[in-house]
Amino acid sequence: MSGPPGGLRAALVAAFHAGLAELDPAGLVERALAAEPGAPGGRVIAIAAGKAAVGMARGALRCWGDRIAGGLAVTVAAPAAAALDHAAPPDPAEASLRPLRVLRAAHPIPDARSVDAAEAALAAAAELGPDDLLLALISGGASALLASPPPGVSLADKQALVAALLEGGAPIREVNLVRRHVSRIKGGRLAAAAAPARVLTLILSDVVGGLPHDISSGPTVPDPTRVDEALAALARWAPQLARLAPALSESVKPADAPRATARVLADPGALAERVAAALAARTGLRATAAPAEDGEARAIVARRVALARALTPGEAVVIPCEPTLALPPQRGAGGRAGWIALAALRELPADVALLCAASDGVDGSSGAAGAAVDRAAAAAVADGAVEAALARFDDAAVHRALGTHVESGPTGHNLTDVHVVARDFARGAPAR
Repeated sequence: MSGPPGGLRAALVAAFHAGLAELDPAGLVERALAAEPGAPGGRVIAIAAGKAAVGMARGALRCWGDRIAGGLAVTVAAPAAAALDHAAPPDPAEASLRPLRVLRAAHPIPDARSVDAAEAALAAAAELGPDDLLLALISGGASALLASPPPGVSLADKQALVAALLEGGAPIREVNLVRRHVSRIKGGRLAAAAAPARVLTLILSDVVGGLPHDISSGPTVPDPTRVDEALAALARWAPQLARLAPALSESVKPADAPRATARVLADPGALAERVAAALAARTGLRATAAPAEDGEARAIVARRVALARALTPGEAVVIPCEPTLALPPQRGAGGRAGWIALAALRELPADVALLCAASDGVDGSSGAAGAAVDRAAAAAVADGAVEAALARFDDAAVHRALGTHVESGPTGHNLTDVHVVARDFARGAPAR
């Protein structure tokens, strides 16, 4: 590829969308169930929860539609639909999910609908017998969508806990570590509710380096972590809520759920590989996928700038990433992907573009999936505007003014964030 850096930005965005399309949740589930040895002998109840719940449920029904007797698909409610109740008619796409009931709840902070959805899931699981199967279809976001506080913990307590952990910058594995131990459904408890039925969990992972019990706090996955680890994480990230410590309890351990199995169908690394392949095919860039990483956003900015300076002409690197960013109570509109892109903006070499985007299409409160930036965009920013926006955590307005925001809307997917750093071909060099 050759041409202006703005063209390189557009190529990164196109590759991001193409990589997501390669990992269609419905297709992943359909193929996994088609390869499942032996048909279930008894009833099958499906519970799909997370940002990919609708797609995953659709794939299950394509393959096992004649076997699935009922269940739930719990997905994220649009912000404008905050007052929507479960009795509202499903949209035409969701109507195709019968016999599953489609429920909607809040994310990332649970609400009363999250509690209702969790209770419905627990009740459905409890109806199963020894010949039956609970098919759990879990994707990122289900921790908030299925919330069942234990005795002594109110919904308001749970909301305050999740907000404190997320806004305090806790890594998602530690957020979910705490959530698994202060719940009636997480940490394998939904699988326990289904006993003696068999439990098969298919997972789309949004946690960098995450194990099955990390994803959405593992409602149907036995948990090897201990309550004392969760207590230490609570003290580390939300000491102001130490009063909740007595409510934390031990999760379900692997030895206690012998009929529960789990498989990860796709993870952040798989998405990075698809984006790299799409970028190479579309542009001729030498695009490679790097290992997944997490860490504090400012440190990640420094790593992205260093990588940008080290790239050779025609080289690109795709990195799945789970940044953390501690937020003050008063802040503007934005997200961690857009914040990182804005922080790196002025430090990029002239022929390098950087994309930072959330695979679910929702980068914080920005209204966008993230941003794709280069030095040409930096030239249009007034002195001091970047620094002011970063300090206020208010990157969204700057990206929209520059046209660097990445539009997608909710993607029906969730495989964490993707960062792409690409250097254009040297001027006059042919694309390959």
